[in-house]
Amino acid sequence: MTLVGILKDALGCARKVLLENLAHASEYTGSLNPFGDATLVVDRISEDEIIRVLEESGTGFNIMTEEKGLIRTERRPEFLAVVDPIDGSANFERRLPLCCGGISVIPYSDDMTTEDIEVSVISSYFTREVYVAVKGKGLRKNGETVRVANPKQAKESVISYDTKALWAQHFASGSLGVLAHVKDMRRVGSNLLDLCWTACGSLDAMVDLRDILPIVHISGTHIVSEAGGFVLAANGSRLLLPIEMSSKMSFVAASTENLAREILNLFQGRTERTEYYQ
Repeated sequence: MTLVGILKDALGCARKVLLENLAHASEYTGSLNPFGDATLVVDRISEDEIIRVLEESGTGFNIMTEEKGLIRTERRPEFLAVVDPIDGSANFERRLPLCCGGISVIPYSDDMTTEDIEVSVISSYFTREVYVAVKGKGLRKNGETVRVANPKQAKESVISYDTKALWAQHFASGSLGVLAHVKDMRRVGSNLLDLCWTACGSLDAMVDLRDILPIVHISGTHIVSEAGGFVLAANGSRLLLPIEMSSKMSFVAASTENLAREILNLFQGRTERTEYYQ
């Protein structure tokens, strides 16, 4: 089976067990994951299904997961799989049908970065959207090639903006600077879904400048890049992170580099006119 096939199978099994446990949507395990978040029962069982499929695939994976951290194979791995079993757990807990799972696979080495991601698959568990990105080959949604939206300036853009943060002065003023200058804002409570919708052109950008998002969300930024978009780090460079549990993601993922930089400038209080180009 191909890497894409393995990942789609793993997420399909996670979806199945999640739907079988709708009655337990709000039950917690009583433990915290490595990132300090309380773990739902469905988080754990869906992640276990993904791990099972990866381990039974015949391909050598080390597995980095949201709930269990790093799981090492007994032999030298061929790949590292980075797994977010349910992005949007709070939505699922409240019976809101907006959550998904995402997996990225990286050829194993001692110094892996986000630049090395080979394949990412994201499955929207209720809306039945499956996004597949292969390095250098673009993005497919349910088998059809999709791309980011046509170029726009911030004032014309509809963006996703993650507001779940301590509203300290810097974040509050920066957020106001962005939201006051875009056409409109959406937030569904699943960053991976918002990144999917940015990648396929439904949104113009997805912004998360909180500097707290765990590295397990790299499948989302990868698919934006493969769909022709640009992912800008908070320091103004293209997003490039080491694949380590301690890495945090802070970015603007947009249809164009110019829009990403315009949004970052607005967040940083630099509201001077940004040159517009396609």
